[in-house]
Amino acid sequence: MQIPFRRINADPQPFSLHKGAAEMEGILRKQRFGLVLLEATIKGKIEVDCYRCGDSFAIMPDEKVEFLVSDGVFRGQDEQYDVVEMHDGVIDLDEIFDSEIALIASDYHACDKCQ
Repeated sequence: MQIPFRRINADPQPFSLHKGAAEMEGILRKQRFGLVLLEATIKGKIEVDCYRCGDSFAIMPDEKVEFLVSDGVFRGQDEQYDVVEMHDGVIDLDEIFDSEIALIASDYHACDKCQ
């Protein structure tokens, strides 16, 4: 799902994405010129690998994610939020969701037998 930056305004705009058994629901709202605030929750089921034995198993995340999405290169810094840069004038929510799932999966997870 791609949303043009120009369509985002100060009113919260809800979105919902599903990938397999995982979902990301949240809102987008314009923070300031060229920056959009994304606030979302990732829930559902994500397959991960045990860092000790390598077996796959499912986790049930309930992760809150909040960051700014920049329309192009972000110059400066923000004290409160991390900033994700998007290009071509669109927010690619699928790319953001895939990145967040990969981030969760890359963490150290131990299966029941290895805990």
